[in-house]
Amino acid sequence: MSGAVRPAATTISAPVAPVSAAVEVEVEVADAVVAVTSVEQPVAAAASVPVAPFVATRAARAAARAAVIASSGHSVSAVEGLPGSGSGGSPAQAALAFSVLAAARRDFEQRDAGRVAASAVGTSLVVSPNLLMNPGAEFGDDSPSGNSAVSIPGWKLTGTPTVIEYGAPRNSWPTGVSFAMPTLPTFMGYPQANSGPPNGGEQFFGGGNVATATLTQTVDLSSIGADIDLGGVNYNLSGWLGGYLFNPSAASVKVSFLDSNRTYLGASSIGPVSMWDRWLQTGFKERHAAGLLPEGTRFAEVVVNLEACNPIKYGFNAAYNPAFADNISFTVSADLPAPPDPEPAPSVVGELDHIYMVYMENKGYNQIVGSPNAPFTNSLINAYGFSSNSYGLTHPSLPNYYPIVGGTDYGLTYNCASPCISSDNILTANIDAAGKTWRGYAQSLTYDGNPLVSSGDYATDQLPFPAFEAIADDPAYAKAHIVPLEQMAIDLQSADTAPNFAWFAANEDFNGEGPIDFPWGMLNFVLGQLSPAHQYNVAALDQFLSETVPVIMNSPVWNDPTLKTAVVVTFDEDNNNLSLGIGNEGNHIVTVVIPSPGAIAAGMRPGSYTATNHYNHYSLLRMIEDSLGLPYLTKNDQYASPMNEFWTAGVVV
Repeated sequence: MSGAVRPAATTISAPVAPVSAAVEVEVEVADAVVAVTSVEQPVAAAASVPVAPFVATRAARAAARAAVIASSGHSVSAVEGLPGSGSGGSPAQAALAFSVLAAARRDFEQRDAGRVAASAVGTSLVVSPNLLMNPGAEFGDDSPSGNSAVSIPGWKLTGTPTVIEYGAPRNSWPTGVSFAMPTLPTFMGYPQANSGPPNGGEQFFGGGNVATATLTQTVDLSSIGADIDLGGVNYNLSGWLGGYLFNPSAASVKVSFLDSNRTYLGASSIGPVSMWDRWLQTGFKERHAAGLLPEGTRFAEVVVNLEACNPIKYGFNAAYNPAFADNISFTVSADLPAPPDPEPAPSVVGELDHIYMVYMENKGYNQIVGSPNAPFTNSLINAYGFSSNSYGLTHPSLPNYYPIVGGTDYGLTYNCASPCISSDNILTANIDAAGKTWRGYAQSLTYDGNPLVSSGDYATDQLPFPAFEAIADDPAYAKAHIVPLEQMAIDLQSADTAPNFAWFAANEDFNGEGPIDFPWGMLNFVLGQLSPAHQYNVAALDQFLSETVPVIMNSPVWNDPTLKTAVVVTFDEDNNNLSLGIGNEGNHIVTVVIPSPGAIAAGMRPGSYTATNHYNHYSLLRMIEDSLGLPYLTKNDQYASPMNEFWTAGVVV
């Protein structure tokens, strides 16, 4: 792997004895980069490495280290940033660097003739275990569909990355219809196990369904700081990186070396693996980089970049990001312990008596924030806790609903028209088991109507509950828990009748997606898709919120200072519901959290503020569970980023 070329670079070569195997690697230090061909050879005992005389400049010290490397059986292919290269500095300075190189080599040959070097740069054969937690995506739950974001224990996330099982079936077109589109043939599906690392386990990291994503983990190296500063600690970065057929989306990994103040000292990287590297095949290629840790390094920040770069922006599932990675490894030549298994991020979410939520439909962040068609929604954004970094999980709509109830996408890529989920490990069952109550409030459902049957303007897919057999198989239970929207005002008159958890929902005319009846509703919907602003039905959803949120906030239950209540207003997904790339904002959505006076007194943050941590629907599910004292359903909610910023105790100064 060739080193990065910078201005004012000098190339220094040193002859070495033949070696058995070699791999070109790179070390970047703020003003010097050393590219080294390193060799691993079995050695009976650690070889000592001479200490070069003190050199005043970092560039010269780098040259001295290069001399030691060259003398110990490794070729120095380039040292960047040295003066005297013809583009900066002087010939005399370059000559000094060559002199240091030669002198150190002669000294080493005289003192250690016949001794085999123990490592590329270090003084010991000790190699740490992999210092990354969950390096191969095996610890968390996968997305059965491969199309939905998941929680990834041990990593800090941006975007909507996912975890996929090798050989999982891939749907041809996840879209907002009531049936599944065909599954792709195997050669057009997700990677098979034989295309990944030999010890790749069952799962791998994926870019997700709509945008570039990153996974970040920081390794603390402060305990070996003294050894690092003596110039004797190596690192090795490796991973399996891949992609999908002729899609150019690609994965890469970068490690940045930071001092005790998290100041950047240098970096090294592997990848990306291009589609040409893969010969247009779906699969992975292994990549390595190694070198010397820069002086002063106390932390190593490893970032896996899953970059979506498909030039085709519109079409069936065009926005899907098939950049893949597995078995990411970062080791150092020091005796460090293996990291523990990841732990869920600590939650400071406090106890609530009631938590209510609403999903509006199919509008991204930029289609709502500042929209003149959504004055009420923007008044909530400006008055209460606003999450500027919230994301939907997937497309289409209902696969974003089901995870709130079940903690997974169940492999579904469509909107169920009838009960389709057989699991009884669901949120509502845990609420019942805890002796608490829940209800779904549906606009246009009548008191004599059947919540399991669409009728008039009421549709069973306004709420997720009818899709679950554990609810739908008991019609009396369903009718007691899925009720008309008008019942919400009645229930909130008293703490005895107010449910602990409630989900209220608009009908098709007011949910944000808009009427799609034939012909005029469908025509308006299509025109809304073609409009760059994607404002179709925004005014209607804003009207719905303006008429329902005040019902809650003006109720006796809300204003009882002894009761702790919160309302979450959010969206299921952005405009790309059809998975055609239209209105794709990477599933970035609006989320607002509104606390009651009693909740504020108990520790929720009052007033207007912006929460900037990365959240998604699993974060909301975890907030519901934490606030009501419920057990987790899957590792997705257990390891979701807790919505701590909406509590005073979660504010980081």
